[in-house]
Amino acid sequence: MKYKSTILLLMIVFVLFFITVYTVSIEASSLWNDESANIYQAKQRSFEVGDIVTVIIEETSAASHSANTSLSQESRIDGGAGTGLLDFLRSLGLSYSDQDRADGQTQRSGQLSADITVQLVESFDNGNFKISGTKSVKLNDEEHIISLSGIIRADDIDEDNYISSHKIADAMIEFEGQGVVSAKQRPNIFQRLLNWIF
Repeated sequence: MKYKSTILLLMIVFVLFFITVYTVSIEASSLWNDESANIYQAKQRSFEVGDIVTVIIEETSAASHSANTSLSQESRIDGGAGTGLLDFLRSLGLSYSDQDRADGQTQRSGQLSADITVQLVESFDNGNFKISGTKSVKLNDEEHIISLSGIIRADDIDEDNYISSHKIADAMIEFEGQGVVSAKQRPNIFQRLLNWIF
């Protein structure tokens, strides 16, 4: 009987020992740890002066201005009949009125869609970069030139190295054409003189 009690006690001790060891091993073999906590976060990309990024330009602008002027005036002069030596004068009345009205409206809109690859030309202490670049496309003796400069945040550059023009601070975007078509769109000297006069 004493032998059985000893065996039973040993079995209980063994079971408790097994449970303790098994529990500890589960904690030690967990798949989660602090080092693997960042695997689902995008790694911070680093940029330096000389790197290039591509800017997607999607710009629209619209402006309208209207004005109207309304002006009216009315004058009236009345005089009574003459008396004494001036009794030959009859009573008289004179009235005058005029009205002027002018309406005007101007509207202007523009849209530019393009892409341009620019270079990081200067870095700032806060991690921002100044970008600058020029793109020239010549087709059928018509040359189009896009120039862009501004300041960007490195965090706004996506994983494919693109950035939207909407995220550029102090953006300077210029688009100009040189060629036959562009020359036709410019007013000649006579038209500019008329515009200056009127």
